[in-house]
Amino acid sequence: MAIPNFGNNVLECLNEQRLQGMYCDVSVVVKGHTFKAHRAVLAASSSYFRDLFNSGCKSSIVELPPAVQPQKTPPSEPQSPVTQTGSAVATATAR
Repeated sequence: MAIPNFGNNVLECLNEQRLQGMYCDVSVVVKGHTFKAHRAVLAASSSYFRDLFNSGCKSSIVELPPAVQPQKTPPSEPQSPVTQTGSAVATATAR
């Protein structure tokens, strides 16, 4: 049985939890700005974070090096609640 809008509802709930600081297990620092986040969401949406966490990174604070730049979602693509809130780090990639 399919649940309508299940994926969107989960993302909205995770984003609300992130905004309230609930269940966040990592902080990402980008150019001096800190964003609380969920490792699972970062790893699911970014190969950079997936590789970082799979390499054994257990730190609760991750600072992005200058070589890593946030990707912007093209205006024609729908954005998840995570990227809509300005947390561009969720789609960061290494260059």
